[in-house]
Amino acid sequence: MDRESDPGSTENPTGPQSIRDLRRRLGLTQEEFAHAIAVTVSTVNRWENGHATPSKLAWRAIQTLLKKRAAVVR
Repeated sequence: MDRESDPGSTENPTGPQSIRDLRRRLGLTQEEFAHAIAVTVSTVNRWENGHATPSKLAWRAIQTLLKKRAAVVR
């Protein structure tokens, strides 16, 4: 399975559209995604609109979420 179709991929997507696509592939709303990675909905919204980028800590939280979701699918 390639990175584009694998919601369990731990590579950092680039750009706001990629973050939105990642969240959507996981089947999460902005609120659910924010809660899952311990950030505010406003933060997710800013990432998706290109007004901010995730910190290293946020990327680690996203990667942890992806790994958990991948484990559930298997």
